[in-house]
Amino acid sequence: MFNNNIYLEVDGVRYEGFTDIAVNSAMENFSSSFSFTTTVKENKQGKIINDIKLGQKAKVFIDKILIATGFIEELDKEVSPSSHSKTASGRDVGGDIIDSDIIQKSYNQRNFERLVNLVLKDNGFSIEVINKVGILNLEAKETIKTEQGQSIFDFLDKYAKKLQVLLKMDKNGNLNIIREDNDVVKNMLINNYTADTNILASRLRLSTIDRFNVIEVYSQGNNKTHSKLGISQKGKAVDPQIRTTRRKILTMDTASESKSLKALAEWNIQLRRAKGSRYTCTTLGFYSSNNTLWQPNTLVDIIDYDMEVQGTFLIQGVTFNQNLQGSFTNLDIVEQGSFSIGKINNLGNSFADDLIKI
Repeated sequence: MFNNNIYLEVDGVRYEGFTDIAVNSAMENFSSSFSFTTTVKENKQGKIINDIKLGQKAKVFIDKILIATGFIEELDKEVSPSSHSKTASGRDVGGDIIDSDIIQKSYNQRNFERLVNLVLKDNGFSIEVINKVGILNLEAKETIKTEQGQSIFDFLDKYAKKLQVLLKMDKNGNLNIIREDNDVVKNMLINNYTADTNILASRLRLSTIDRFNVIEVYSQGNNKTHSKLGISQKGKAVDPQIRTTRRKILTMDTASESKSLKALAEWNIQLRRAKGSRYTCTTLGFYSSNNTLWQPNTLVDIIDYDMEVQGTFLIQGVTFNQNLQGSFTNLDIVEQGSFSIGKINNLGNSFADDLIKI
């Protein structure tokens, strides 16, 4: 039925037999990454990876299902008296967008999807942009201009944040504009001391270190008239779970209206909450209880007696691992609403409200 077999295809040639594999994809990470390692005692067995070259196009599959498209970016070889270790690793095509500086230019386009297309084209990328959110327009008076030394991703991400959306490369190498998916996928993660248990290990981490009761976002603005309205543009959001003495002030480097700044402040509260409340677990194999591959931006029902976690939560990140011990999936899970708009005080199940309320 399912072989739980990961393999690497480089320029159309299939490579298998690796002893240690990791493939990661997460909502928080624009680009996905992969690493394939083989450890051998004789050089002749190492031919599995000898023909792979830097810069080659690579695809990652699980049981013939494509999960990532990118390039070989690193080759690493280690030799010891007992073994030879060789690793080929890389990222999807979004890695170039993260690393490359953007061409200096100003834009008049206010439709965000079209803006992303223009920026990619101007910087030499032929990538399809898929908008899964709907019409997104930036403010009419906003100055849209690249900065020297700014990466392509940082430029696009700055405006994505203002619209409370995420940018994410998909398995086919397309750039997706997304928000949190509200579709209920009936996956189950269970640790209840019965035969139904499919959680091998779990961890719950709660932190308020990077969270604040009040976050205010100010706009530097283009205040040519020096009016009170022009110098007072700000947005404010409150996290009621955090004590009132904790305050954070952020400044935008472009002109923005208070409505947009308030939305950005709320978005900031939610992302910090997501980073501060994390449940991670490991399960056997690569497939969920509904016989589909685990993937980010899907919901899962959890019953974990050891962690005292129960409810429906959001899968933020997925890492597929395969080694000599078997095939495993590591899941990074956050509260529902962590990547949605307008839900600061209306999130789904919380991991441990009593522990994080102050």
